Amino acid sequence: MKQITFILALFVMGLTTLRAQEGGLDYKSLENKLEKSNAAIQDPKKSTAVKTWLDRAKVFQNIAEVNTGNLRIGMSITELKLFYKEPKEIKKFDGKDQYTYDHMNVTIENGVVKSWTETQTIVPKPLDDALAAYNKAIELDSDGKSSSKIVEGLKNLKNLYEKKALNSYSQLQYKTAVESFITILNINKMKQINAVDTTTIYYTGVAASEGDMKDEAITYLQQANDLNYKDPFLFVRLSKLYLTKGDSTNALSILNKGVSIYPDNVALLVERINYFIAKSDSKKALDDIEKAKKKDPKNQTFLFVEGVLYDKIGKMDSSVSAYNHAIQIDPNYFDAYYNLSVIYFNSAVKFIEKANAEVDNTKYTDEKKFADEEFKRAVPYMEKAYEISKGQKAPEGQTNQKQSLETLKQLYYRLKMTDQLDRVNKLLQAF
Repeated sequence: MKQITFILALFVMGLTTLRAQEGGLDYKSLENKLEKSNAAIQDPKKSTAVKTWLDRAKVFQNIAEVNTGNLRIGMSITELKLFYKEPKEIKKFDGKDQYTYDHMNVTIENGVVKSWTETQTIVPKPLDDALAAYNKAIELDSDGKSSSKIVEGLKNLKNLYEKKALNSYSQLQYKTAVESFITILNINKMKQINAVDTTTIYYTGVAASEGDMKDEAITYLQQANDLNYKDPFLFVRLSKLYLTKGDSTNALSILNKGVSIYPDNVALLVERINYFIAKSDSKKALDDIEKAKKKDPKNQTFLFVEGVLYDKIGKMDSSVSAYNHAIQIDPNYFDAYYNLSVIYFNSAVKFIEKANAEVDNTKYTDEKKFADEEFKRAVPYMEKAYEISKGQKAPEGQTNQKQSLETLKQLYYRLKMTDQLDRVNKLLQAF
């Protein structure tokens, strides 16, 4: 859930001002105000007044905040109790606490507010109702005398939609989060606001991506890209999305742009390496691995992938060197030991194939001798891989143990190592 952290870092700052509920907001007073507003918009004279609709918008904004006005994601338990007192009940679930209040439940994780759910509201969608009231006020404000009040109200409304979006995101309700973010963007397009908020555009795409809304995610992330929003993960996300749609041209184009802007970002290089591997372009993948190694020389995974790619293009010595280097960094790197053994095993098989194709007895014997030497070189690496696998957790450890033992069985059989073969056969009976 790394992206939640990103969003909070960017948005929550604008929502951290704690305040007392305006005028002691409570259900009864707000219900009365809403009733008066409902009557006012039915009145032939009052319904044509801008003030009527501005007041109505304010009522709905207050309704939206009556339960949660002082809540914010990341608020400490001390702050929560300062404003909302002790909860009626505390329930524990999935490592979290749920604080139950009269009109809402607040989820606490790691000692801070993670999200909340209102259990009682005056109207179901007060923010949408407030926006509708502002739109009516704009329609009636033909002389522009109330424009400053309308702008101020819309800006406050955007903050409330941001708060709603963050809460929805934190609850993994991505579709609702996207809807709130899009509403903010639509408010920004209004001539009264006329703003381009690249951060909100980007995180609309992020939320859509998390919610598997691929088309919407591409639309907003591409828009953020076109507006030169600066975040290396934009390029990673957008490239992956294009690949899910089968658009490899745009996927690579986005990655290339990202790497050109952030040449030191290893995540982008890794993503492009994966792209080239998927496209079987080992040469370009190796070029990027070389760059990645310079940025992170102690990363054994880069060396392992380098070994795989060199083996794939038939450069055995370079492959062996890369695997050995990976082992120097991580002496318990199962995959590197296993692949080293497989390289020598496969090399031995090639010598056997050559031997079987020979009609000359001397050459046959030579090739067979070369094969046995390669099989011998494979043994210690596979034995080490097996030892490492015994310390790995299930199910990975069990799978690796079985694969290692099965390969050792073949090696011991070919090399006529009968005692070792008997031992391995007994071990394999446990699988």
